[in-house]
Amino acid sequence: MPELQEDLQALADRRAAESTGDFDSVLTTARTRKRRRTAGLTVIGAAAVVGAVAIVPTLRPAANNVPVAESPVPTNAVVPPSVEAIPSTQPLPKAGALGLKSAVAVAGGQFVATFPDKQVRAATFSLSSASKPDVALYTLVAKIPGDATTPYAIRMGGEVGISIPSYSGSGPYTLAMPKGLPAGSYRVCTLSGALLCGLVTVN
Repeated sequence: MPELQEDLQALADRRAAESTGDFDSVLTTARTRKRRRTAGLTVIGAAAVVGAVAIVPTLRPAANNVPVAESPVPTNAVVPPSVEAIPSTQPLPKAGALGLKSAVAVAGGQFVATFPDKQVRAATFSLSSASKPDVALYTLVAKIPGDATTPYAIRMGGEVGISIPSYSGSGPYTLAMPKGLPAGSYRVCTLSGALLCGLVTVN
C-alpha cells in the first residue's frame, strides 16, 4: 500500500508540475522517491537473509557424537556371546578291579579273568604296560567255547585283517599272554561295559 500511495503522489506531482511547466523538478522528485523505495527493499532483503542464516544452525541435525538428553549413547562395544556348559548326561565308565585268579603269568602262558559285577562283556581285553597304561600293546581275545584258535593276542598296529569274534558272556574268561613278552608288570582291562582293570606280572 505505501508503494501505491507513493506512485499516486508522484503522478499527482507530475500533473501539477506539467500544469506549471516545471517538468524537471517533477522528474527529480520521482527519482528520489524511487531511490528511497529501492533502499527500503534492500534493507528488508538483507534483514531476511540475516534471519535465515541465524535460523539454519538451529535446523541442522545434531552431530552424531553428541548424546541427546534421555537417550542411550551408542557405543562400538561388541557383546561377547554367552557360552553355556551342558553337562554330559551319560557318565563316563569308572575303572574297577578285574578279578585275576593268577596275578603271575609267563609269556605265552594263560591266566583267568573274572568280573566282580557278573555283567556280560565281550571276550576282548586290552594289554598295556603298567608304566604306560594309556598305550595299548595288545588286544587279548579270550577262550571261546568251540573255537580251537582261541585264546590269542593281537599286537596293536601289527596284524591286519584278523577278525575278532563277537562272543560275549559274564565270564570267567581264559586269556593268553603274548609270546616273547618281556618280563614286567602289565595292565589288563575290559574293552566293553564298565571299565575293569587288573595287574598281572610276567616272569
